Amino acid sequence: MKSPSFLRLLSAVLAVTLLLACATPRRAAAPLPQAPVGDDLMYQVLEAELAGQRGEAQLAYENYFKVARATRDPRAAARALHIAVFMGDQQKALRAAQLWEELDPQSLDARQGVVELLVRGDQADAALPHLEELLSLLSTRLGTGGAANAQEQAFLQIAAVLGKERNRRAALSLMGRLVERHENNPHAQFAYSNLAAGAGEYDVARQAVDKALALKPGWVNAVLLRVRIQQLQGDLNGATAYLAEALQAAPKDQLLRMTYARLLVDGLHLDEARAQLKEIARQAGKNGEVLLALGVLSMQMNQPQDAGRYLKQAVKADAQRVEASYYLGQLAETGKQYAQAIEWYQAVNEGDAYLDAQLRIGKLIAKQGDVERARAHVRAIPLQDVSQQPILIQAEAELLGGQKRYAEAMQIYDDALAVAPDHVNLLYGRAMLAEKMDRFDITERDLRAILQRDPNNAEALNALGYTLADRNLRLEEARELIQRALELRPQDPATLDSMGWVLYRQGRHQEALRHLQSAYALSRDAEIAAHLGEVLWVTGDQEQARKLWREALKNEPEHAVLRETMKRFNQPM
Repeated sequence: MKSPSFLRLLSAVLAVTLLLACATPRRAAAPLPQAPVGDDLMYQVLEAELAGQRGEAQLAYENYFKVARATRDPRAAARALHIAVFMGDQQKALRAAQLWEELDPQSLDARQGVVELLVRGDQADAALPHLEELLSLLSTRLGTGGAANAQEQAFLQIAAVLGKERNRRAALSLMGRLVERHENNPHAQFAYSNLAAGAGEYDVARQAVDKALALKPGWVNAVLLRVRIQQLQGDLNGATAYLAEALQAAPKDQLLRMTYARLLVDGLHLDEARAQLKEIARQAGKNGEVLLALGVLSMQMNQPQDAGRYLKQAVKADAQRVEASYYLGQLAETGKQYAQAIEWYQAVNEGDAYLDAQLRIGKLIAKQGDVERARAHVRAIPLQDVSQQPILIQAEAELLGGQKRYAEAMQIYDDALAVAPDHVNLLYGRAMLAEKMDRFDITERDLRAILQRDPNNAEALNALGYTLADRNLRLEEARELIQRALELRPQDPATLDSMGWVLYRQGRHQEALRHLQSAYALSRDAEIAAHLGEVLWVTGDQEQARKLWREALKNEPEHAVLRETMKRFNQPM
C-alpha cells in the first residue's frame, strides 16, 4: 500500500484539529465537550480520515464511532452515521444515530435519523417515543410563530420525515399511532391526511381531513386538502361542488377562489373560470402573490396576453419578482421569443427555480444554433450545492442529444458514470439517450441497474415498461412493470399513459382508453394526445381523434411522436 502524500496527510491533520480543538459550538446552551487530545485519540481520528480517503469506509466508521464514545463529541457520531449511510449499513447507521442522539439530545438531525432508521428496520414500536421527542423539539423550536402555527408546522415536518420512507405502510402506521395520542388536535389530523394522500391511501386521508375540519371548521388549508383528495380519487365534480360551497362561506378568500378557478379550468368550464379570475383581479389590487397566481392560471388556460399582463404586474410588485420572471421566461419561450425568454430567465438569480432557469437559458442558446456556447453556459453555471453537478452533466449531454450528436452525448455519460457508476440520474439519462440511438441493450441494462439498487424506482419501472411496450416486446412483462410504477404513483400522467399504451398494444382497447383519458385529464401532453388519439381512431371515434391531434399540434407543433402518429393516419399538419 502506498504512503499517503504530504498534502493528504496535512488535510487529515487539519480535519482532526477542526473536529477536536477549535470548532465553534452550534448552540451556547449546549457547549460541545472539550476532550483532551491524546496521541491515541489523534491517531484514531487521523486513521479515520485517511481510511475515508482510501475508500476504506468500514475502518473510518469504526474509528469515528470510537472517537465519539471517547470524547462524547456528537460531531464524531454524526460523521460515523454519514459513513454508515454511505456504506448502506442500516445497523451501523442506527447505532451511530442512537449515539449521536444520546450525546446531543437537542439535535433534530440526530432524532430524525433514529426515527428514519427504525422505520426502515420495521421497528415502529421503538420509533414511537423518538417520534414524540422529535415532535416536542420541533414544537419548541417553531414556537416563535405562535402555539397553533408551531403545532401545525411540527406535525407537517413529522409527516415530511415519514413521507420520505420507501416503506410507506410502516410510515403511515407509525404516524397513525402518533396521531392517536393527539386525536383532538386538528393539526395532527391534517398532517396525517397529507401523509396518507401522498401514500395513495385516499380513504384514510379523507377521514383524517374531515376530522380536522370538524375540530377546526372552515380551516382553509384543510378545505383545500380535502379538495385535492377528491381530485385524486377522480371526483372532480364533487371537489368543485364542495369548494363552491366553501367559497360561499368565505367569499373574500382569494386562495379558495383561485383554487375554484383552477378546478373550473380542469373541468373545461372556461367562461366560469374567467369570471372567477376577474373577481380575483378586482379584489387583489396590487397583491403580488395573487397577481403571480393569476398569471400562472392564465397560462394554464392558454391566455398568454392575460398571463403576461398579470405576471408583469407581479414583477412590479417586487415581492414576487423572481417567480414572475421565471414564468414570463416560460411564456416567451412558448411564443418562440427566445432572446426575450433568456432576459427573463437571467432575472431568476435565486430561489427554487434558479437552476432550471439557467438550464433553460442553455437550451435556448442551443435552439438559436450555438450549441458550443450553450455547453459553455451550462458548464459555467454556479452551483448552489455540489450535489447538483450531475444535473449539469446530464444537461450538457441532453444539449448534444437534441442536436443528434449522440456519440458525444454518450461519451459524456460514460465518463461521468466511470467516476460515479451507481448514480441513478446519470444511469437514467444514458438509458434514455440509448433509446434514441436504438440501443435497447444499453437502455435495458441501465434501467435494470437502477432497479437492482432501488426496486421501487417508479420512473425506471415506467421507462422500462413503456420502452418494451413501444417496441412491442414482452408485453406482459411490460404491463407488470408499469403496474408496479402505477401502484407507487397512481396519479402520475406519464405512468397512466404507459399503462394505456401497453393495454392498447395487447388489444385491450377499452381499458386503454380509460387510462389514456385519465392521463390526458391530468396533463395535456402532446405524446399522451398522440396515444389517446390513436386509440380513439381505431375504436371508431375518428372525429374526436382529429380534434385532439389538432389541439395538441397547435400547442406543440414540432412534437416528433405527435407528428409521426398523424402522418401514419394521413392527417394534415
